[in-house]
Amino acid sequence: MYLIYGGFIAICLYGLYLVLSNLLDRYLVAKRDHTAALREQNEILKDIANAVKPSDDNYPAPPAV
Repeated sequence: MYLIYGGFIAICLYGLYLVLSNLLDRYLVAKRDHTAALREQNEILKDIANAVKPSDDNYPAPPAV
């Protein structure tokens, strides 16, 4: 009888392992995709900041005396 209970518990634990393993894989894939999107967004924001930042070319030349 203990062998049957032990086998049932082993099957339940193995099923739990499979489910948790699948969920962890999905989480890691989503995390990797999110990280890649954040890196791309960071690069785009840097480009926007460089485009908006005033440079010396934007100021008119001083009048010649």
